[in-house]
Amino acid sequence: MATIPTPEVMQFKLDTGKLFKEVRHYNLVDGKEILSNKLNIGINRGFSKAKYIYSVKIRQPNKWSKQITGLYATHDIDLFYGDTINQKNLLIARFKDNGNELVIYYFEDFYPKPLGGFLNNFKG
Repeated sequence: MATIPTPEVMQFKLDTGKLFKEVRHYNLVDGKEILSNKLNIGINRGFSKAKYIYSVKIRQPNKWSKQITGLYATHDIDLFYGDTINQKNLLIARFKDNGNELVIYYFEDFYPKPLGGFLNNFKG
């Protein structure tokens, strides 16, 4: 069995300065800035055939990036998963406090296949 690496954990808070109907912005409050210090989480508006629930964009110097991943549903209503670089890096997102907080668990160079068993046992 493969060794499960320790993820980088990033904690974000909802930016309540501007609230939008289909998008939420989050600011990094704790952890390394691996993805970005700001995240843009939007609902899947159905422009592609992908079955993800949310899209993730990162803040570039003066604009939002293109989507870096989709977040897919799991067995847990508050837990979602995605990947970066074609299933090279696993990203797990947990929404807390009715979506006011977001915790990202980033597993670099780790993407177990099949993924279901790993997600069912994930305790983050």
